[in-house]
Amino acid sequence: MKKNILIVMPSLHSGGAEKSLISLLTALPKSMFDIDLMVVNKGGLFYGMIPDGINVIEAPRSFRIALGRLHEMKSIDWGVKCISNVLLRLSRLSNLKTLQFTWMMWHKIIPDLHKSYDVAASFMDSMTNYYVIEKVNAKRKYLWVHNDYKKLNMYAPFDAKFFAKADNVVTISNLCVQSLKETFPDLKDKFIAIENISSKTLVDKMANEFYPEEYKGIEHEVIILSIGRLVEQKGFDLAVKAAKTLKDKGFQFKWFIIGVGGLEENLKAYISQHDLQNDFELLGERSNPYPYIKHCNLFLQTSRFEGKSIVVDEAKILNKPIIATNYPTVKDNIQDGQSGIICETSPEAIANAIIALNQDKSKQQHIISHLERYCNGNEDEVEKYIKLFCRTQNQKVFSI
Repeated sequence: MKKNILIVMPSLHSGGAEKSLISLLTALPKSMFDIDLMVVNKGGLFYGMIPDGINVIEAPRSFRIALGRLHEMKSIDWGVKCISNVLLRLSRLSNLKTLQFTWMMWHKIIPDLHKSYDVAASFMDSMTNYYVIEKVNAKRKYLWVHNDYKKLNMYAPFDAKFFAKADNVVTISNLCVQSLKETFPDLKDKFIAIENISSKTLVDKMANEFYPEEYKGIEHEVIILSIGRLVEQKGFDLAVKAAKTLKDKGFQFKWFIIGVGGLEENLKAYISQHDLQNDFELLGERSNPYPYIKHCNLFLQTSRFEGKSIVVDEAKILNKPIIATNYPTVKDNIQDGQSGIICETSPEAIANAIIALNQDKSKQQHIISHLERYCNGNEDEVEKYIKLFCRTQNQKVFSI
């Protein structure tokens, strides 16, 4: 008999968690599961990639508004803006993060979902976690945290109440599990790690679809690529400063960033101010980034913190020399000197690592050979998701 599953996701805009969910939905056997998918804010880069056979359901209007779709209340737009400003200021006076405070203020008017499920899963931390626990009727409930929890700066006592009611809280690496256990020692048996799915078959296929137009005509420069949201976490402010250092040292390069986000204007201003227009380019979103990875010379991950970066795993599948900053969970992604190079989290260290690796062709080849031998995706990880979703109600311990 098929399991009836609800998966809740805030949106399907660009991001590793969003991409991972699409891979999971594609991989889960339809013979075993009937899946309802609630995407609270519809649209986004990956929305059109929802596979056939997935039933997309509408989120309650009040939930959409609470998660940020305030423009839906046009008739009282002035009032919404005032309320939003008050909520933001009140959250800053409390210990709660804005989304935690928003849930506390909105949850009573968000209706319950009037359908029962065998399994309900929130595939993203924060408000969808709260929704699944308080508003969904399911025999088993699973919550996700896609980052190093300590780095999220959430108010832990608020989240503890929701984590305690979940059957498990899933995160994406062993170090992320450790971060949760240290923050919530009384709930340590709740936390498990299941990696995001990286399909070598799919990545290789999509990487061969085209040659990037932006790369054409680049002959003498080193092509550097980074991918991620333009937010402080991803460290692209460090990247653009590293680019200035490279240019000052006479290093010839072209650095491309795929992604969008709130720091775009700041990055553009720095690029213009330091005359980096011909050296550092923001490409925006790309539905298929894999040809960009395949045909670059170096892949750079400049993050301040991560869970376990899916895009780094995909760069490994495509056998790219990788340089990553020394964020707390980086060793879940990179074995220093084998599958890539780890450098300190500063513009000067990033620039020096780029120059050193570019000059050391034998080191590059060693990394490429290691990746070719050992990094072939993790499609078999879907078996752990199946085991999780098929766990029977009387199983008290879940081991993967």
